[in-house]
Amino acid sequence: MRHVLGFSIVALAAACGGAEARAGGLDVALDSAEATLGGLDFIAGIAELPDGRVVITQPQVPSILFADLATGEVDTVGAAGEGPGEYRFPGQVHASGGQVKVFDFGTRRLTTWNADGSPGGSIAIATMPGFTIAFDTLGYMYAEQPTSEGFVVQGQEIDSTRSKDSTWVYRLRPNEPGRDTVARLYEIGNEIIRIGNGIARMRRLYQSADLWGVTPDGTLWITRGRENRVDRVSADGRRTIGAPRAFTPIRTTDADRQRLKPFRGFPGDSIERELPSEKGPYTEAAGAPDGEVWTRLNQPAGFTRELYAVHPVSGAPERTVSLPKGHQVRAITERYVYVTHEDEDGFQVLGRFPRPR
Repeated sequence: MRHVLGFSIVALAAACGGAEARAGGLDVALDSAEATLGGLDFIAGIAELPDGRVVITQPQVPSILFADLATGEVDTVGAAGEGPGEYRFPGQVHASGGQVKVFDFGTRRLTTWNADGSPGGSIAIATMPGFTIAFDTLGYMYAEQPTSEGFVVQGQEIDSTRSKDSTWVYRLRPNEPGRDTVARLYEIGNEIIRIGNGIARMRRLYQSADLWGVTPDGTLWITRGRENRVDRVSADGRRTIGAPRAFTPIRTTDADRQRLKPFRGFPGDSIERELPSEKGPYTEAAGAPDGEVWTRLNQPAGFTRELYAVHPVSGAPERTVSLPKGHQVRAITERYVYVTHEDEDGFQVLGRFPRPR
């Protein structure tokens, strides 16, 4: 089905292409998006096709969109369901050449979509090794061993029924025996939120657990919350320890308290999150195909702009990128940075910015 969502195309800042360099050349402000696409629901994944279109997965709708941000033209590929070319909860997405692979948590299928929107086949994944997963272009799947009390994954021979202070990332080929342990993560635990008759597992507010992602060539990157650095493990097992970024812990105040909005379709009021005594260096991270990683920095209450620290593949992480408050980096490609924010009606707006160099 083809339709057009609300969009706007905004001219780039004349001198800097939408990225305003600040004193010393180390700080960059992203303010004017090259193009935007509005009217979106919660976005689970974003990938970029060679022709500049983006693939957007929306698990709550559910839908998979092929969008041209330059024109506002959007194609919805596939449909809700469990048959061929259908999905129930599309999430992880990555592009390779003219194809896109989308993992559907609802049917446990990894489906390939061609650039014209036609399905190109799918693989059913019989046993899920974890809830946090990723894929590379070499045919490997990566999974984080669950650590929270009460979460048990079918087929796990490792006890996951009790909370732990560390965990592992595994690499495996779907539906094949055996797996490689590629990294250890140092967890700070997860907050368990009760929603109606169920529970949700969420990272704790303001505290910097080790986070991870995978580049297309199979390089695993890990943000280290204790050291405030990014380490990397290449597909052939070579390990690189990144340079740390200086950080001073930030004390929390009552102004830092947050309430979780009620989940759509679930009964109950908003829930107040647990508040730690201090904030760690970052809250989340996004990685580029070349291995560069951006971490979203924690700040004192009352901040006016979002700040991201740029961790290059080599060298010191000295650069900082700022965005308007409430804007979140969702994907970084060779050419662009994709950012979302919520509009006054509660819809997501996706913006595309030239990637600072």
